Amino acid sequence: METEAATKDFTLPFRRFFIIAGQTLLIPLAYYCAFLLRFDFAYPELWDDIYLKTVPLLIVCRLVFFYYIDLFSGWWRYVDFEDIVKIGTAVVFSSLLFIACILFIFGFEGFPRSVLIVDPVLMFLSLCGIRMAARFLRQYIERRRAKTGAKRVLIMGAGNTGVTVLKEIKNSPVLNLIPVGFADDDIGKKGFRIKNLAVLGTHEDIPALVRSYKVDEVLIAIPSAPYHQIRKILDICESAGVAYRTMPGISNIISGRTFITSMRDVHPEELLGRPKVSFENEKGRLQGEIEGKCIFVTGAGGSIGSELCRQIARFKPACLVMYERDESHLFYIDNELRKKHPELRLLSIIGDILNRDKFAHLLTTYQPDCIYHAAAYKHVPLMENQPSEALRNNLIGTKAISELAVQFEVPKFVFISTDKAVNPSSVMGTSKRMTEKLLQTYSAAPTQFISVRFGNVIGSSGSVIPLFKKQIAEGGPVTVTHPDVTRFLMTIPEAVHLVLLAGSLGNGGEIFLLDMGKPARIADLAKSLIELSGLKPGKDIAINYIGLREGEKLHEELYWEGEDIFPTAHEKIRRLDRTDFNHLHYTIQVQELEKLLSSEHPADQTLFKIMCEMVPENILDLKRFEKKTLPRLTLAKASQE
Repeated sequence: METEAATKDFTLPFRRFFIIAGQTLLIPLAYYCAFLLRFDFAYPELWDDIYLKTVPLLIVCRLVFFYYIDLFSGWWRYVDFEDIVKIGTAVVFSSLLFIACILFIFGFEGFPRSVLIVDPVLMFLSLCGIRMAARFLRQYIERRRAKTGAKRVLIMGAGNTGVTVLKEIKNSPVLNLIPVGFADDDIGKKGFRIKNLAVLGTHEDIPALVRSYKVDEVLIAIPSAPYHQIRKILDICESAGVAYRTMPGISNIISGRTFITSMRDVHPEELLGRPKVSFENEKGRLQGEIEGKCIFVTGAGGSIGSELCRQIARFKPACLVMYERDESHLFYIDNELRKKHPELRLLSIIGDILNRDKFAHLLTTYQPDCIYHAAAYKHVPLMENQPSEALRNNLIGTKAISELAVQFEVPKFVFISTDKAVNPSSVMGTSKRMTEKLLQTYSAAPTQFISVRFGNVIGSSGSVIPLFKKQIAEGGPVTVTHPDVTRFLMTIPEAVHLVLLAGSLGNGGEIFLLDMGKPARIADLAKSLIELSGLKPGKDIAINYIGLREGEKLHEELYWEGEDIFPTAHEKIRRLDRTDFNHLHYTIQVQELEKLLSSEHPADQTLFKIMCEMVPENILDLKRFEKKTLPRLTLAKASQE
């Protein structure tokens, strides 16, 4: 290898000299052959005087344009149509210059004019020929070096990516691949040849083509195709018993999104299992809700909070206050928005929602028209073991800022809830349901309190997709809690649009939810990501089922039986009204819970018992506390009368 590298280093400086010398020698040779053809290979004495007088002039004319159009550089092994166009341009313009020089210096008397036509043709053919010869010689040598046992491949997709794949296979014999043909769903292409390779059929013909042409592997080169189409092709390849790989688009290769995430990057909306919900018709409503107003966002550095800030900034608020306790996340969203919206009055403030005094000062200073409350603890397993932190942050923190919103008469307060608040089985879900009920107790307040409930947000930092991609990149296994576990899925933009619309649709006390279609099986998502990475589930990447974690349900719900469900102005949004609980009694329960949480180490079993009393519909698992003695509760009871 060192000897080969040394040889290349030695010959590389002389390469340009050989290119210039070779092309320069072709000029008089082609000119000479033109005279031979013109005079039917007669003796040179008939025309050698004319040839010798004009050939130096021709060489100069040709070299000027060869240099100007840059024919003295480039790797001949990669010659293509663009190089042929450059050669044709150089030959035509140098010939025109030569004709002009002949006319003004020698005149055309006695000059064989047909030579002026034959010579450019020969020159063009010789320049193209020498390049093609170099290319084919190189490919021949590399093929001889290639190992035996080359794979026969069928290219699915006869578009730009498919043609690029074919060119790469032909230009790189060391890949050891033999393309047998294309398959493409465009019926009009069937029977045509692209780069001398036939289009043999559509994706439905893959099993027959595999048998007829003894295909070893299918290269799926349609990166722009929707997920359901790719999924169908993968299933056909699987049933045909043939290996397959998905090819990335050129834009993905340039941006670096290749094998680490998947050979074809998977967009979150492709995994929804339903059409993406469009909110384009609601821009006018949102414009009127946000433009020229002061908007306050808590948890502004999180996945939902940061996207809220991005969307709000588009509607030109008078000012946007971003409140976040994680300085790094706040820094990134602040930096991003200042670049995209330099005209926006943007205020980034480090702080905790439990800091009442600071929050009160901010409301006094900026007098927001609406608060979007996205700050929360949301990771289910972590909160199961730390119920006091979940309740302190999610419930008591929201209580603190909601009371301040009422005190300072903030017109609207939009709270971000979750589908885990329905028949909650986790501490996190229960804390969210407790907060929903708390906000409904403010029905007589000047502030309109609105809750928004949605499912798992794919693409967010807490979703399973980033985890699955990381596990695939590491070689597996991919871990799924249960083979039948399902979740409602939505994209971050959908979730944020829902939150913004809720602020404009609500009048206070409502809970809004998005019609997200059928829930998706998480196991199917894992398999799809593995397959789109060009790998086979269970063979290349294992899927391990680790069991449901504490607090998790097999299937999530958006509402439960007994809730009143009403339509809204948007066909994909529903409104829930539920007020059948004693508001005064619930307020007292929250106050006493707050006192308990103010102690340094409140007992977990006590907190679990309180949560069960405050959210009777919960299905919390109390088995791990059944051996412990639960203290007697003395929560004050309000009169039911």
